[in-house]
Amino acid sequence: MSLLLASIVTLALVRRTDRHAIQQVLEQEADVLASLMETVYSEDEHEDDSSHLSSHLSSHLNRAAENLEREDVAVLLLEDGTFFGDLPENVPTEELEPLATGAAESISGIQGSTAWAAATKRSGLLTITVVLTDTADQFLFAVLRWLGVSAAISLALGVVVAVMLSRRFTGPLSQARDATRLIAGGDLSAQVPVEEHRRDEINELSTSINEMAASLERSQSLQRRFLMSISHDLRTPLTSIRGYGEAIADGTAASHEQAAGVIISEAIRLERLVGDLLDLARLDAREFTLEYRLTDVGLVMQEVCAGFAQSAADRDVELRVINEEPVTAWCDPVRVAQVIANLVQNALKFAHSLVRVECRLEEKDEEAWAIVTVDDDGPGISEEDWPHVFERLYVARHTPKAKEAGSGLGLTIVAELTEVMGGKVSVTALRPTGTRFTVQLPAREPADG
Repeated sequence: MSLLLASIVTLALVRRTDRHAIQQVLEQEADVLASLMETVYSEDEHEDDSSHLSSHLSSHLNRAAENLEREDVAVLLLEDGTFFGDLPENVPTEELEPLATGAAESISGIQGSTAWAAATKRSGLLTITVVLTDTADQFLFAVLRWLGVSAAISLALGVVVAVMLSRRFTGPLSQARDATRLIAGGDLSAQVPVEEHRRDEINELSTSINEMAASLERSQSLQRRFLMSISHDLRTPLTSIRGYGEAIADGTAASHEQAAGVIISEAIRLERLVGDLLDLARLDAREFTLEYRLTDVGLVMQEVCAGFAQSAADRDVELRVINEEPVTAWCDPVRVAQVIANLVQNALKFAHSLVRVECRLEEKDEEAWAIVTVDDDGPGISEEDWPHVFERLYVARHTPKAKEAGSGLGLTIVAELTEVMGGKVSVTALRPTGTRFTVQLPAREPADG
């Protein structure tokens, strides 16, 4: 709109300037020709016949006008306030009144699309008037032609640029659309081509789609492994329970007490697994309820470790508990016990000879935190695996493989429960070997209650 308005204003200024210029040129040429006609008349003063004189002057005028490249010219004789001769078309007689009265020696004007000018020279009793006409707005027409050519060129260039940009943008967008349709249809291996040298939004979109597909593919693979692992973990104790139950029913069990002990142990294992699954389901659905209170975390830690004392002795592993002072935290004591139990159970699984559990109070970033660390002297976890330790089913590997076994829920529940209670959990390596899991919980009740 602004460009159109600017073009209109420019054309109006060009038209005004063009008209003023053509009038000035015509006036100057008319004055020159009038002076020439005065000279011709002075040389032929013996002519008395006005019509013959007018014809004679017109002949000279036409020859002179040819040198000025003028065609539409006329010479008039003014006697007693009356013009004799034929005026050019589009030049009104009334416009020459100032010349007839002697008020002006030259005059010009615009009539429609015709510019005209007239000049007079007096020779004795006779006044000679020369009238010239030309097309007005000549320069404007040229400007319009050039504007038309420029507009056509600009339009052609615009079309070429639009086609190039369209191909540049719609091509990748079409590829992205096709890839997302394949992904939606279940083909998670679909990829969108990415040009590494390009740094624009479309390339970022393509990269995001590829990352999304890779993440979905990995999640799907993890889910399959998860279901297979859970099925295995459920089938193993169920098989034992069924076998010993049938042995008792058939009377073939060597010891009813031993068979009952195995059945109870496997039932507890099933109960723990089902409980973990229910906990994860509630956490995923955000339906997990917590009972917050100021809790002595050190006391909870000691009670949990006491429950693992026999298991540690059976594995010939020393379970060392360090709690030098009471450490309170704003948390759910039951869930804190579950977090510590999962970490201790995980440490006992990999420890060679020592599991060390410590509780202490620390000030970080002007806030007090209850810190629980669980160390083991096992083979350790490589640094590249740290970000994935708390993922479901992850076993020291970046991508899911067929060898991944076990439900892999313990550390996942630790991470999610800790985060729900406003805390943090992390993993680091010990030297020369071993792993440290650190849980920190807010030691005070939050200001908003």
